Amino acid sequence: GADPTTLAAYREAELIHARWAMLGTLGCLTPELLAKYAGVQFGEPVWFKAGAQIFSEGGLDYLGSANLVHAQSILAILVFQVILMGGAEAYRANGTAPGGFGEGLDSLHPGDAFDPLGLADDPDTFAELKVKEIKNGRLAMFSMFGYYVQAIVTGEGPVENWAAHVADPFAVNGLTSVFMGQFTPVAMFAASGRKGAPKAAPVADKLSSWYGPERNLWLGPLSEGSVPAYLTGELPGDYGWDTAGLGADPTTLAAYREAELIHARWAMLGTLGCLTPELLAKYAGVQFGEPVWFKAGAQIFSEGGLDYLGNPNLVHAQSLLAILA
Repeated sequence: GADPTTLAAYREAELIHARWAMLGTLGCLTPELLAKYAGVQFGEPVWFKAGAQIFSEGGLDYLGSANLVHAQSILAILVFQVILMGGAEAYRANGTAPGGFGEGLDSLHPGDAFDPLGLADDPDTFAELKVKEIKNGRLAMFSMFGYYVQAIVTGEGPVENWAAHVADPFAVNGLTSVFMGQFTPVAMFAASGRKGAPKAAPVADKLSSWYGPERNLWLGPLSEGSVPAYLTGELPGDYGWDTAGLGADPTTLAAYREAELIHARWAMLGTLGCLTPELLAKYAGVQFGEPVWFKAGAQIFSEGGLDYLGNPNLVHAQSLLAILA
């Protein structure tokens, strides 16, 4: 945002995405809420499944009613969407519509005919509403991202996820859900150390979640058809993901697996080595010559050399060549 033109463009894009996200969150929640708690019947109330109804024999009825919008052609929808949305975007970009409608108005906050309730008539109220709009819009964008993740991980809509969590918040949440076991190591603590927790599954059942054809897969319930045949679940940590086909050759797969595991072990040691000196220096008062990991090595070029953990009795190094040798 250092460049004023770029900042204005980003701000415009953020606000437009925020408005769409607010509409989107409402559109994702409303049909599912009405179907679950008000008994309103829809063909499919869950947002990420609803669009597929257009490919069914009867087509798609908006809100379950053929009298609102009845669609059977994805091409017709595409054409209408291009025309309607393209026209709206053209107006926004050019600042005017046919017949001079909207000419001279602000493209982001046009007011006038676009504000029939007069919410922006008072400048102070208008300034406050703009802040509320962008704050709620940002929250809505994060909410939509959450809906996407929930859909991939659980295969259920946000209302159903929320209802399951409220019914049993300790057993159904982001840390203990069986679906999240394939994404986060904290799932190992699921249902443990809590009174009334479900009994642990048999070892065979646990292993089936990690090995074999019934294991957790990288797209959760949406993984069907995306797992290559050579990834059988024999290797630990195999979630069936190899879109580039790098492991199609067994010898190459074995070599990549070996390299991955060795790098992973070094990385675990490396993260511990990067964090420990800085944590001890900051919170335990332990003195090091230089606790920050990417600066520590340069001490070897200093007059006194490098002392490991600041103690010459551990490792004292003054020659880079000696270390290399």
